[in-house]
Amino acid sequence: MKNLKSLMVLALMLFVGGKMMGQGTFFIGGTFPMQEFGNYDNSEFALSTSGDNAGAGIGFNAGIKWYFNVGVKGLNVLLSVDGIYNGMNTGTREFYKERKEVLDRIGSNVEMTTPKYINVPAMLGLNYTYHFNPNFGIFAEAGAGGNARFITNYTEGYTLLNQKHNAKVKYETAFSFAWQAGIGIEVAQSLVIGCSYYDLGKADVIANKTGEVLTTPMPADGASIHPSMFLVRIGFCF
Repeated sequence: MKNLKSLMVLALMLFVGGKMMGQGTFFIGGTFPMQEFGNYDNSEFALSTSGDNAGAGIGFNAGIKWYFNVGVKGLNVLLSVDGIYNGMNTGTREFYKERKEVLDRIGSNVEMTTPKYINVPAMLGLNYTYHFNPNFGIFAEAGAGGNARFITNYTEGYTLLNQKHNAKVKYETAFSFAWQAGIGIEVAQSLVIGCSYYDLGKADVIANKTGEVLTTPMPADGASIHPSMFLVRIGFCF
């Protein structure tokens, strides 16, 4: 953890200090969950059991990459900071739909907000771009660093005998090692189209509940999430 914090501090220093000498690119695109992060299994759902299936759905991302030339043509040090959002897939939406139906049978005026996943990785790495001509090039890159994982709150409530019953599950922020690798093309040194694989590391799911609804879904000891995803995006150089 100490090394991870040091790496993130170094990344921040390069980001602040390198604005005057580095080229930046702003990216937006789609996010496609892979492996356990995109799987759903009712008996191994990380937000309600001790499993590791997150049930994440297709999402979107936005990020900034800075490139610092190291004196070798085409070779750059890479600094990236991303924000990645994923909602729930079909299986997890059905899980919460069934939960709402249970509450509908207990009381009235049922309210529910379901959790969402937000990952914020910061990484350092290398990028190599080969230009066939000034208007077209191809690149490959890789990096490593740290990820901060956030899960938004789950809330539910219903009315029974004119009394409101509520519960809230608040998930703790988790930090983990992360890495990425990607390829793409550069057009006219102003537009970038690429795809990347992000592995954001495995971390436990720890949550605290407030409220009086006893059967509220909660992660058990041993629950974990390992965000891994395939990103397709377009970038604008500045």
